[in-house]
Amino acid sequence: MTKAQELKALDAFIQQLGPQSYLGPWLQENRLDIERDITSDCGLDLQLPAAARHEARGIVESAKLWADQTRRQAQERADGILAAARRDADTQRQIVADLIRRHAEEAARQLQRL
Repeated sequence: MTKAQELKALDAFIQQLGPQSYLGPWLQENRLDIERDITSDCGLDLQLPAAARHEARGIVESAKLWADQTRRQAQERADGILAAARRDADTQRQIVADLIRRHAEEAARQLQRL
């Protein structure tokens, strides 16, 4: 198929799809870019329609906000878990220190009796 035949087929396809289709208006909007790329032997370099780009930006922004919120929540949970672990470790250290002190005192008393 020649370039001219491809462009003729493209025009027929755009016409066939019509303005009420999803693809028809996008192809029509990008028709000159498509022709430029075909006639210059370049690969197609088309962008999404403006509405789709806007929606995509919204989706990406929403995902970033969700990710930030999730990270904050995870950090808060991690901070809480770490604080609780530190409190538990402090309590255990105190218990061990008290036991060592009591045993040392008892050992000292027993040594004094000897």
